[in-house]
Amino acid sequence: MQTWMLALALNGQQPPAPAVAMPQMVVVCDAPPTATTATLLPQGQAAGARTLMRSGEDGADAALDLLLGSGADAATVSAADTRQLAEYCLIAGEAMRRARAGSQARALAFLRTALDLADTAGDAPLAARAAWEGALALAGGAPPSGSGVRRGSLGAMRSTAARAIPGCAGVQGAIEASARRLEAAFACALNRAVLADDPRLTALAALRLARLEKARKADAAGSIARGLDAATRMQDVAERAVLQRGLLMLACDAGLCAGETADSGVRAFAATLGTDDSASLAAVRGRIALARGDAQAARGLLRRAVFLESQQPLPQHLPQYSLYLADAEPGRAGEHVLAAYRALERVRTVLMPVDPLTEESRFDLVVRPVFERAIGTTLGGAGDDAAALGEAQRIAEAYRSAELQNSLGAECVPLRNPVTPADLQPSEVLLYPLLLEDRVELLYATGGESERRYRRMPPDRSINRASIAALAQRMTTSLSGESDDWEAASQALYAALIAPIADKLQPGGTLVIVPDGPLRQISFAALIDAQGTFLMEKVQLAVVPALSFAAPGTRDTDPSIIAASLEKEMDLAVGRFTRLEGTAAEATMAAGDDGVLLTDFTRASLAGALARRPASVLHLATHAAFNGRTERSFIVADNEAITLPDLRAMLSANQLRGEALQLLVLSACETAVGDDDQAMGLAGAAVEAGAASALASLWEVNDAGTAALMEAFYTHYRAGVGRARALQLAQIDLARGADGQWADPGIWSAFTLVGSWR
Repeated sequence: MQTWMLALALNGQQPPAPAVAMPQMVVVCDAPPTATTATLLPQGQAAGARTLMRSGEDGADAALDLLLGSGADAATVSAADTRQLAEYCLIAGEAMRRARAGSQARALAFLRTALDLADTAGDAPLAARAAWEGALALAGGAPPSGSGVRRGSLGAMRSTAARAIPGCAGVQGAIEASARRLEAAFACALNRAVLADDPRLTALAALRLARLEKARKADAAGSIARGLDAATRMQDVAERAVLQRGLLMLACDAGLCAGETADSGVRAFAATLGTDDSASLAAVRGRIALARGDAQAARGLLRRAVFLESQQPLPQHLPQYSLYLADAEPGRAGEHVLAAYRALERVRTVLMPVDPLTEESRFDLVVRPVFERAIGTTLGGAGDDAAALGEAQRIAEAYRSAELQNSLGAECVPLRNPVTPADLQPSEVLLYPLLLEDRVELLYATGGESERRYRRMPPDRSINRASIAALAQRMTTSLSGESDDWEAASQALYAALIAPIADKLQPGGTLVIVPDGPLRQISFAALIDAQGTFLMEKVQLAVVPALSFAAPGTRDTDPSIIAASLEKEMDLAVGRFTRLEGTAAEATMAAGDDGVLLTDFTRASLAGALARRPASVLHLATHAAFNGRTERSFIVADNEAITLPDLRAMLSANQLRGEALQLLVLSACETAVGDDDQAMGLAGAAVEAGAASALASLWEVNDAGTAALMEAFYTHYRAGVGRARALQLAQIDLARGADGQWADPGIWSAFTLVGSWR
């Protein structure tokens, strides 16, 4: 009997076309964790799995358990069953994508196989569904270049991830060769939906593709027109209205709502709504009127939209409509923007984080624009007024806290008392960079002053969020080994962010940074001034995701350390992980003579160690992934993955014994290089795990370089210096080493301290 190995993550091959008389064969979609082959479920069970996915928050996990149950036997199928197997792979891929215990990388492998099999079976509708689900999996955080794997296995994971992208003929090469992989995936989904004559998927894919095109300032007119045309043919009236509204609003965002496409789209939208007087319709018409220069009509329509939306039980669109009214009434823009902010604060905590139809982040579409406009408006006339600057900082802090809670996927993560200027010591400086569409603002506070408050540097209008993001991407990808032009970007970032406050920094002092967006991905230690001096040579550094999730901390003068390592190769539901080299030796060094050492640790051994002995430091040398949302972030133990909520539960036993965890060292983790959402996952790791601070890497570092930095760090940490000071001294040791072996900043600057700094 012939075996078809269709797991793309293993071989990346297209399935052979079935012969007329093909023998029976065992088919593998992707190697599941409990068996060497996947089960071809009867149609009833497949339908049951799909029903489970629609049944609530835990439905995808239940569906995944059903599909990959340990009691399943291998499925023997004939060529006639290809379509049924494609359906199985599609359902499994969707469950893997949605489940908290799932893996985006494995979801992509399942879905690419489903697409290949659907093509073999000649089933265009099923292929369209697979392409759409694959694009969503890629958008949902699948690592583009080995994120979340231990150093040393990056290359293999990069090639696997690239092959696993759902694609179309002629598109795959462009995906692999371009940074616009996500855009290409949604373009593929759109093409497949058109071929399948599926108006719902066509409208959905067109909306997602047009949003990506608009973000890079490309022409989105074609995608929007195609989406609006497809939406008119949708059967579900409620879904049709949502997509028509989304496409029309996007057309206005992209400056495309003054033509016939918008006019016909509005007529179709009104027909769908069955009324000529709704908040959404008034908002769309108001924006079209504004685009055509009819300011009076625009003001009337947008005021009507605000009024009608405010009458709704859940006025979820009121913040957006208030911003539109601010555009139509520039003389009262500040008033309307702050009204939008107040409206947002009333509904933000009850908004679903993700749109259930389009699966777009409501935080990105609704919350972020309001916060950024509110900050910019508040600062616009603030000057150096203490009250206005304090209000701007409070809005910015609410923004950072909301962003972190959104990233963690847990509004219930408790806020702490935020750090204030009064908490700073004389040598400490708190920096709040704010990246806006038209400028960069720097708020700062210094300790030791009689008047403890935030101050403001003159805004820099020569740069903005987009230019800072480009510099951050360039610096980080270069330092991580993909190029060698990091220095110019580093100097430019120093000039924009540090030079204006350089005279506030004291030698040997501490700079605490609350990074905005793309700044989360950079190593501030590697910023250099015009004379070539690294920032870490001047001051100690710490990054805090939000002041409400941070505290200065206290010095750990007698650290109690638990060090755990894993060297085995692992094959789990969340992914395949190569054998690790050097982690046991690293953990042995970290534990020292008086610490607890766990080699090839398990969940039980780690929980037992934390319950038996209070620990102030937990050092984990293993695979780890911090993929933004809490449920998808994990560390790998022997034959199992431990999620961050699981780890927090273990650490609660540590706290009950009177020792709160001061430092979580994640020597094997990597956030996705150049991805600030992934970097937010790193910041969230310390918060969710219940640690005061975390020390972790921003990109892959070789084993020897990591071992050298860790050894230097623990030498200083055990000597009783603070955690920020210990990292600074370790980085200086490597950068100034006599033999120069570790002088490359790509090695010593990869690790960053998140959270408490003293």
